[in-house]
Formats: sequence, structure tokens, C-alpha cells
Amino acid sequence: MTDNKPAASGFGFQWHITSRCPGKCIHCYQSDAESAVELPVNALKRIADEIMSTVPGPVTINVTGGEPLLYQHNGMSRGVFELMEYLSRFDNLDELNIITSTAGMDRRVIQDLKTLPKLSYVKVSLESHDPAVNDRVRWLGHYKMALENIRELVNAGLRVVIMTTLSKLNYQSVAGLCALAKNRGTHGVILERFVPLGRGANEMRDSVLTPKEWREVLNAIAGIAETTVNDLLPYKAFWIDGTAVSGAPCCLGPTSMALMPDGTVYPCRRVPIPAGKLPDTGMERILTTLNEYSSTPQECFGFGF
Repeated sequence: MTDNKPAASGFGFQWHITSRCPGKCIHCYQSDAESAVELPVNALKRIADEIMSTVPGPVTINVTGGEPLLYQHNGMSRGVFELMEYLSRFDNLDELNIITSTAGMDRRVIQDLKTLPKLSYVKVSLESHDPAVNDRVRWLGHYKMALENIRELVNAGLRVVIMTTLSKLNYQSVAGLCALAKNRGTHGVILERFVPLGRGANEMRDSVLTPKEWREVLNAIAGIAETTVNDLLPYKAFWIDGTAVSGAPCCLGPTSMALMPDGTVYPCRRVPIPAGKLPDTGMERILTTLNEYSSTPQECFGFGF
């Protein structure tokens, strides 16, 4: 069965709190992680106040980076937890997730994640069930590290989802990833498509999936889940959990955005056209601008929000 998982009346966004990252993933949307601005945690809290006091209805936040576990405040690496603890206080927060490569993760970090009162999922980036394919896209040793951390997260009772960006390099890994996710006790796999931006535009421009290859992906999903290819066609991204699959349509419009480390807002991480800058622009003005993109013929893919 296929359904649109996000509530139509809600608002969701991906919050890139840092561009710091230990890896040089060849599909990365960033161009220069080292030179990017990183705001102090108190500034992030002010931005959170502006968003959460303005947006009506339930809000879903995916905290990410770069690698969010490497975000620092006054030299302390607990900055991401200070922010997520603050976000947990808002009554209209419906779902709080963290998207991570697991770089910088250890048992203390996992214990800190367990203490977050409203944490829904830990979304772990993994590109294939094949270590060689995964480490080609990410970095040597990432597969081993991520699998070890997934085991520790699941053993700690946290809900884990694997997140994968599909390109020519790994689109044939769908069945293997779903099997791995099931065997590791996670809550499935989120599949999105590679779009050539930043480093990815330089190193993987020719790796965008063709319609034929995307059809192969849909066939693989239909072979796993209780659905048909025709049911899957309207959607741009998928969350497969066992034999259940949820589809996400294009999310351009007033119900989602991407928030960058310096406060700049994009309608989507894959549509890097500024819609304003928080907190200066004001969230009401940004929502009006985002609404203008709802009829824009852009390709937008995602459960990232």
C-alpha cells in the first residue's frame, strides 16, 4: 500500500545546522564545507522561536548537516543536543529526527540521543548493502562504522531508518538495502534520487538516474512491498519498511523548506534559490515566498523535509 506519509496540514523542514563533515562524499550537495558560516546555538534558538511561533499546525524537523554531531558551540560538541532539547519544548513539534553519517558517534552520544524527549528517528546515511559501493560514494571505512553504530543504536532502543541517495552507482542496491534494514532491526529505508549540485555536480554529473533506471527502482520496490509500479509512479521518494511503502510527492510549496547553516531558506535543498534568511526576513514573509513555488515546475524529491 502506498500513501503520502507527511500530513498535508503540517510543516516539515530539514535544518542544516553545520557544514562540517569528516568525509568527502562524491554526491554531496555542498561545494566548500570548510568556508561555510556556522551560527552559535543561541542564534539557532532564536530562529527556532521565529519558526515555531509562526507556523500553524504540527511541525516535523530533521536536524542534519554536514554532520550534525560535529556542530560545536563554544568549543563543545554538545551543541546539537542543546538545540534538540530546546526544540523538544515546543508544543507544536510533532516529530524530531536527526540525519547522520554516524561520524563522531560513540556510546555517550547514543545515550544523549536516548535522553531527548521527542526524538522520533535516527536516520543513518548508507548508500548500499555492498561495502565497496557504499565506501566509493562516501569514504573508506564508512560502511563498517555505520553498521556498528546502527547495531548500537538499535540495541539502545532507538528507532533507526537508513537513508539512501540513489544514482547510477547504487540504484541496484534497493533489495539488498531493504534486506539489510530488516536484518538489523531498523524501521526501513528511505530512498531519494541524486541531483547534481555542489561536489556532486563536479564528480557525479553523469550519474543521474535515467527514466529506465528509475523504472528498475520502482520494479524493485514493487517486488518488496505490497504495491504496483503504477501505484508508485506519482511519487519522487519512498520509505520502505518491511512490505509497507510510503511515497513522497514533490514538496515544493508552503509546507516545507530547507534551512541552511547561516539561516538562509531554500524551498528545497535541491532547489537552492533563496526564499529569505532567518530570523531577519521573518517566517511569515518566507511562508508567502514558499507558497509561490507550489506551482513552479521543478523536480523536488524527498522525505528529508
